[in-house]
Amino acid sequence: MKNIDVSEVYTLFEEIRELVKAGNRNSTVVQPEIELPNLSAIFELFGKLDETINEIRKQIRMEHHHIFSIASSKVFTAVIGLCVVCLFCLFTMFYQRKEIIIYKDNDLKYRYVQMQGEITPTGLIKLDSIFDNKRDSVKIIRKYVEAFEENVKQRAKLIEQEERLKAKKERLEEESNISRKSK
Repeated sequence: MKNIDVSEVYTLFEEIRELVKAGNRNSTVVQPEIELPNLSAIFELFGKLDETINEIRKQIRMEHHHIFSIASSKVFTAVIGLCVVCLFCLFTMFYQRKEIIIYKDNDLKYRYVQMQGEITPTGLIKLDSIFDNKRDSVKIIRKYVEAFEENVKQRAKLIEQEERLKAKKERLEEESNISRKSK
């Protein structure tokens, strides 16, 4: 497009006004000498823009396929590895369960010996045989030990209360003695 100066535009308007006045007088049409720019390039760009917008608006569908086949070496190795890890965990848990049971039994044996006060070697052998062979007897021993420990706790609380009361009594007696002497 050509750069048109303001003065040129003004002169064009003046020419158009005079032509309109003259046209009113004469009914002949006079063409102004203005050169219009070529708009075909703009129309081509609009067409290309519309095509691009239509392509963008189209939905693109992508399909993903995941194949899990044992024939794949990576999958086969992973499955075998997981199986080995699971077996190892199961073996470890089973072994630890046995260890925990042994520790619980030894703890109960120790508490039983404390309840008895003392034990002879023969009594210790009998106790071990009870824990190895007779699980019902172990339940009975556990009940006896728990009852004994509960009684010990109760006695300890009573003794503690007695001591507190004695201390309180002594303190009150001292206070009363001090108050008697001051009178």
